[in-house]
Amino acid sequence: MNLVFQAEGLSVGEGAFLLACCNHTDAKGYVIASMQQLADEAHMKMTAAKANKQRLIQRGLLASKERYSPKNRARIADLYRVNLELLASMKRARTDYGPTLVEELTFAAPQETPSSDPPSESDPTPRRNPTPPRRNPTPPPSESDGTGGADSDPLLPPSSSPSSLPPVTADAEGASGTATDGGEREAAAPEATGADAVVDAYVQALGRPLLNGSRERLRAQAEQLLAAGYPVGWLAERAAEMPANGWRDLVQHAEKTRVPIPGQAGPAAGDGERCPEHPRRYRVGCIDCAMAVPG
Repeated sequence: MNLVFQAEGLSVGEGAFLLACCNHTDAKGYVIASMQQLADEAHMKMTAAKANKQRLIQRGLLASKERYSPKNRARIADLYRVNLELLASMKRARTDYGPTLVEELTFAAPQETPSSDPPSESDPTPRRNPTPPRRNPTPPPSESDGTGGADSDPLLPPSSSPSSLPPVTADAEGASGTATDGGEREAAAPEATGADAVVDAYVQALGRPLLNGSRERLRAQAEQLLAAGYPVGWLAERAAEMPANGWRDLVQHAEKTRVPIPGQAGPAAGDGERCPEHPRRYRVGCIDCAMAVPG
């Protein structure tokens, strides 16, 4: 290839085709390469490559021979040979190109493209404390009414005092109950608490484990309800009702359910003072007067 660079009298096309040939020559100048390969390496179309090849053959700088397979006589890559002696004789006279100076040049580093867009920031959900347990003004409906005491109303849109925590989303629970892409699995708490009992009741009714994020949200809801005075056993029963009905917010379910809380369902058996404004109810069972008159 250095002989081609130093040769004088070659056209641009001839020099490019000779460089492609010399890229495959051995010590005697033989070249084994297809015509398409030489055209690609010379950066020219096939017609231009064939024209430059013929000019080099006419000038005695290149020889070629068509070859066929001895088995089926199919056309195979031609054999070429570069006339290294003639090419060396075309070496131009030594020329002084003037002094030079070695300096360093650098290239600007390409800017890294982030693999994904940064997550958009959203306003945090306002946190509000759950409302205290409701006192049921009437006894629970009997079975003769056709409605069981354990039934709950469908969850309504958030009221003036919505729950303080986001609901446990179905996406977080996972469609198959397994974490994908290295998601964290739920971890057992070092010490079981009342909130853990509520979460365990939900998991048992769901039939599959929860991811850590969903479990912590449900546990936080249970802790706030326990702090507001709800009994552990009663909350566990309400949590067990949620998966079958598609409910995901324990606070809303606890506030809207008709199931009475133990000790707050109505008057105890025996004599008791009745409310003067509501003769049919005991004072402890009436929300309107229980707040005004000590029971």
